Amino acid sequence: MEDYHLSLETLARWIAGTLEHDEVLQLVVPHFLEKCPVCRERRDEIRRLQKEVGHWSEEVVVLEGLLAPELWERLEDRSYPEQVREVEGDEDLHIWGLCQLILAKSREAVFSNPARAVDLANLALQVVRHLDDAYDPSWILDLRARCFAYLGNARRVLGELRSADDAFAKADSCLARGGTGNRETEAEILDLKSSLRRAQRRFPEALALADRALVLYQESGDSRGVWKTSIKKSKILEEAGDFSGAIDLLQLVSQEIDPDREPRFVLYSKFNLLSCLIAAERFDEAEKLLPEIRALSGSQPQPVDLLRLHWMEGLIDLNAGRLGPAEAAFRDVQREFLSRGMGYDAALVSLDLARLYAQEGCTDDLKKLASELMPIFESRDVHREAIVALLMFQRACAEERTTVEMIREIAAFLRRERRGNGMS
Repeated sequence: MEDYHLSLETLARWIAGTLEHDEVLQLVVPHFLEKCPVCRERRDEIRRLQKEVGHWSEEVVVLEGLLAPELWERLEDRSYPEQVREVEGDEDLHIWGLCQLILAKSREAVFSNPARAVDLANLALQVVRHLDDAYDPSWILDLRARCFAYLGNARRVLGELRSADDAFAKADSCLARGGTGNRETEAEILDLKSSLRRAQRRFPEALALADRALVLYQESGDSRGVWKTSIKKSKILEEAGDFSGAIDLLQLVSQEIDPDREPRFVLYSKFNLLSCLIAAERFDEAEKLLPEIRALSGSQPQPVDLLRLHWMEGLIDLNAGRLGPAEAAFRDVQREFLSRGMGYDAALVSLDLARLYAQEGCTDDLKKLASELMPIFESRDVHREAIVALLMFQRACAEERTTVEMIREIAAFLRRERRGNGMS
């Protein structure tokens, strides 16, 4: 491009205003972008905003992408009913960019505060309902589809699987009526829906949805979407009991992820690989992976991730017969989960500790552990069926009839129930 210049005819037509828009994009714009690094940077920023705001118009993404954070400040500290009233009454808030920003915040909140994620997805729906003919109606339907999909995903995490199903049915309806053929939107909705089918234990459907999403992400050249969906597909395989399939997929995807672009995805893929290796009782391979995961976790410290890593270290120690370090790890992790109100995780690590005591015939330690379970029963995220199972474990400990196999069965039941109730 260094020696490329516009022809006299092209230059004349451009100055006269008769050059077609497509010709301007194909001939004039590349010439100026090649000559000006500042313009190239700004072009790249516009592309980034197009992805972030989720709109095809460069003008919309620049103007609304910059305005949306300022509008959100007017809503952020209000209660949900007040936010809805504000959106209903203020036309300034009826813009595409604000809806996209609210959806992004719903996605961020879905695991840390799923109830808030539900409110945010509903608020985004309030905004999209007020978008007028300044926007293409088909694109508005696609945006509504994403709102419903985010709402369904947040409800899944809350354990409200029936209402999550309803939300995804509405997302599918909007997507079918929109007809834009936007691959990334369809892929994202398929990806989220696969997580619902996983929670419902409908594994063949979950895998089919994940595979369709992967194809669409590949066709659109979205490598990030491919990596993310591959990691989620491995989770479906793991929960379906196909540990070898999950391990093979994770080993493949962890090699393909660009660590400079997506260091968190590298960590997630390695973390899930470690979990699968332990579930498959391939402890030697798991132990060899530990140093790499410790290094990755240390460079991206997340308290709960570090807790789960310590838990898995305890499981590896238990298998290797290092009972002291295993017991210490389980005790540390149990205490931290309880302090965070994470009752389900505290129950599961308590059962790993119980397995250690049962293997060693430590009856008194088992009885003491069973008496320590009361805070778990009081946790909000432990549902009735899980509490019944834990009470059975407590009674078995008190009556000195606990076995390693019984503990394994109760732990497996709790894991199944947790997934089926959308808690993972």
